[in-house]
Amino acid sequence: MLKDGLIRADAGFAMRHELAGNERHPGHTIDSIVLARQPILDRRESVVGYALHYRPLTPSGQLAGPETAIASVMVGAMAEIGLEKLVGDRPAYIEVTPQFVRSVGQLPLPPERVVLELAATPHADAALLDALHDVGKAGFQIAIVGVIQAGAGEALWKLASAVKLDARAVAGGGDEVNDLLARLRRHGLRLIAERVETPEQYEATRALEFDAYQGQYFAAPGSIREVVAPTHRLGALMSLTHATTGASLEDLERHICEDPGLSYRFVRLANSAFYAGRTPVGSIRQALMRLGSAAVSRWIMLFALSKMTDRPQHLLNTAVHRARLCELLAHEYPDTVPERAFSAGLFSVLDALLGRPMRELITDLNLDDRLAGAITDHRGPEGRLLATVMAYERGDFAACAECGVRLVNVANGYWHAAEWADYATAMVA
Repeated sequence: MLKDGLIRADAGFAMRHELAGNERHPGHTIDSIVLARQPILDRRESVVGYALHYRPLTPSGQLAGPETAIASVMVGAMAEIGLEKLVGDRPAYIEVTPQFVRSVGQLPLPPERVVLELAATPHADAALLDALHDVGKAGFQIAIVGVIQAGAGEALWKLASAVKLDARAVAGGGDEVNDLLARLRRHGLRLIAERVETPEQYEATRALEFDAYQGQYFAAPGSIREVVAPTHRLGALMSLTHATTGASLEDLERHICEDPGLSYRFVRLANSAFYAGRTPVGSIRQALMRLGSAAVSRWIMLFALSKMTDRPQHLLNTAVHRARLCELLAHEYPDTVPERAFSAGLFSVLDALLGRPMRELITDLNLDDRLAGAITDHRGPEGRLLATVMAYERGDFAACAECGVRLVNVANGYWHAAEWADYATAMVA
């Protein structure tokens, strides 16, 4: 089950006790699984799927070895939780092993919602090919990760719908890469560039006409083409943030009432399913009393920021998700202020949202040294927290564990924050 955002491996899932072949590891006890998702984007930068990164935890809360990343436990837990909570209405890309495919039988997941990722292998025997054929016949899509230049491994392409290639390996182009891509296209395969981490890799894979893209590039500093936000609008955002942080209800009401559009949004927000009480509110004062002053300050920042960019919604979702997770985990770091943690997470994506260098934005926003250092250099308690959250986002669970926070707690917060971010992004759109 999903308890406080953490996937419990023993939540009514019989397959945990039916691990087959090389997927059985009697030397390890799996208590739970930490999980992160990374969006897969099409050429218009719309989200077309999520790759799920996962690792098991031992009962003591430590990362189990990578050899225990058991797909059968993951698949069963996903069936228990429901894909809707993990990936919304997008397909989930799940890494599986040949041993899993050979032994899994009938998958307890809706086939139209799942893409199974299998590493390319030159040793695709008849049993594996037959199993993949059966999985495909049941309606599941298969994505091959990497390529096989020749031999039996190429038979995998005939059973797949997509191939994922490392952007770092193909970005250089050349005749060999072009020939490979042409062969893949002749098999009718969608081309997905993964590990896209730099603007150069993104532009190179776009030039090679890949169909979809995945990687840290899409939330990295300087990653997005320039979107000009007038300096006075940045100043207005910061002035409004300063004016409303710690303000009384009367002051908040006065600031919000100056903007009719903002007033409407707050009444709508207070009456939404997320906050709704027994009776609807009809005034700004009632809306603010229902939300509370701390939440109002958060929402003011989100509403203001949403009007300053026309970037794809997934990027704003990343900013909101990161901000909320930083806020939820603030108690893990001594001297961390939750409101500052939220701002650090939100503003850490500002350069990608607005297409300007971060240091220029920090100057325009007149951020204090502590918040600026947290964002640019991960200094101070909020900076260390931000580094932890970003490591978890990219599925680097080992680096996250080295930051001194219990992974169980990060996992708890991650999915609470994801749900909140999905809702918040829809509300401010």
